[in-house]
Amino acid sequence: MSITIKIENLNVKKKELIKAVIFDLGRVLVQVDTQKLWDFFFTNYAGGDVQQVLGRIMADPMMMQYSIGRIQTQEFYQKLHDEYRLGLSYEEFVFRWCDIFAPMEGMDSVVAQLSGKVKLGLLSDTDPLHWDYICRHYPLMQYFPKPTLSFQIGSVKPSRDSYLAAAGDVGVPPEECLFIDDLQKNVDGARAAGMTAIRFEGADPLQNQLAEIHLL
Repeated sequence: MSITIKIENLNVKKKELIKAVIFDLGRVLVQVDTQKLWDFFFTNYAGGDVQQVLGRIMADPMMMQYSIGRIQTQEFYQKLHDEYRLGLSYEEFVFRWCDIFAPMEGMDSVVAQLSGKVKLGLLSDTDPLHWDYICRHYPLMQYFPKPTLSFQIGSVKPSRDSYLAAAGDVGVPPEECLFIDDLQKNVDGARAAGMTAIRFEGADPLQNQLAEIHLL
């Protein structure tokens, strides 16, 4: 009979049934300050009300197209440049687009402690520019030999396909995966795909939750 441990209204399977831990990237493994990006772009270059312009760009289909690999980086830049009057060179655009990340305190230690105990996976809705930057600046990524990235698989969370792809990349059935994300909709999506899932609220709470199920 399976033993479960209850964590914040979530029945988490015992250690022996968790073979892989799959992490979200932004606001879990690294901090993300998108407001810094929007304030720079649209206050200095787009003109008009920042929130109004932000609403337009977030609703623009090209954002999703870039995230799922339907358009390439140069085309994405050119569309932003033309539509929102950015007035930025390509090099300056790349710098500003990627200058939004910072270390997530405590997460290097959590991942290092898990390494060798379970398989480690990463499931992220990201784009080629952000991923290249993260790989070059965050050694933490070395722990994830086969990351699952939206621009490579052509889907984003909470699509069931995303979670199944992540499980496939770690070589573990969804029922034996623990998924960690900061957004409740993505946690719910992982559970619907058969995974155990925890909503991320910081490195210390996560470490305690993992210790309760004897993964740390």
